[in-house]
Amino acid sequence: MRTIPATLSRYLRAPDLPQLEARRVRGGHRLSHAAHSHDTLSLGAIVQGHSQFRHRHRSLEVTQGDVVMIEPGAMHACNALSDADWGYDMVYLDSAWLAVQLDVTTDDLPPLIRQISRDPVLHRSIMVLTDTLASADADRLERDAALALLVAELAKQMARAEPLRNAPPDALARAWQRLNDDWQHDLSLADLCQEAGCRTTSLIAGFRRHYATTPHAALIDLRVREARDRLRQGQPIAQVASDCGFADQAHLQRTFKKLLATTPGHYAEGSLPRHA
Repeated sequence: MRTIPATLSRYLRAPDLPQLEARRVRGGHRLSHAAHSHDTLSLGAIVQGHSQFRHRHRSLEVTQGDVVMIEPGAMHACNALSDADWGYDMVYLDSAWLAVQLDVTTDDLPPLIRQISRDPVLHRSIMVLTDTLASADADRLERDAALALLVAELAKQMARAEPLRNAPPDALARAWQRLNDDWQHDLSLADLCQEAGCRTTSLIAGFRRHYATTPHAALIDLRVREARDRLRQGQPIAQVASDCGFADQAHLQRTFKKLLATTPGHYAEGSLPRHA
């Protein structure tokens, strides 16, 4: 009988590279991610197995050697398609910092993203950077060099830019911005409808069509994104839960697990391995 390995999940950070975070997962077929987003450019190198990659309204199968590329704010999820070993290395790059490196604006980043790449050099550069972050022997110069290599490969993506998606109507964009600005408040659908000048059914349909989510799911996602930022800063989990609009620590724990397939405690601990 084949022995199924335990799931290994490690978050990797370096104090001298605040613009960068990584996650290494092996045996990830036991993990389940709901649709969520990041405020970073997210790159994932698939190193084991195959999985379903859902990006906004598209659903694609990815396998070992593929790189998934997710622009800031895009709703997405990636889950194994079988109980075979599934593993990946994810790298999260601060979008403002990356835009400076690429000499573009943050608004220019989405059309640079191809969603799926089979470029072996890009795939390798993600793994090298993650290896470097995971190594206790790596020094700052080695980490800087690995990050610079990845950025250089990303710059090549500019030559294969996709056309911009259809932008949402201005009225809907105002409601989306209100949600992003006031996520900490007890917003109602009426508040967002007033911002967009439309009825409830039109607002929800517009969110689904242009943002691949609902107003409530988007609100929860924004609160989890804020919770991640505060946990990285070392704030206590209970305080983060309260400040980010969750009923209590258990509520944050359940939501975190549902969206990110990890716990707030594991995320806050960074590079410590945990087995599922």
